[in-house]
Amino acid sequence: MAARGRSGSIRARERELSAGRIRELHNGPAARVEALLARGRAEGVFRTDLPIAWLVNVLHTVMHSASEEIRAGRLTADRAADHITATVLAAFTPPGKPVPEPGIGA
Repeated sequence: MAARGRSGSIRARERELSAGRIRELHNGPAARVEALLARGRAEGVFRTDLPIAWLVNVLHTVMHSASEEIRAGRLTADRAADHITATVLAAFTPPGKPVPEPGIGA
């Protein structure tokens, strides 16, 4: 796989860890996110029109993007959680429902 378009941190990890080891390290957190999404779907707070695996990947990608933005100096670490939360709430809210404000209903 070409390195073009991939973040520096991802390329560095790929040099140090095999693809299998990277997947293994992501399995536990991914399983917890999958369980959270399944519960949220059952409660009607997360969208059901997209596969859970896709939504897990969206979260993973948003988190990696925030890391890259911090590294590039375009985002401060203390604002990253707010950006991630706002983005994920908008992405995971069912179509036609209002996107909740971060921290509301928690």
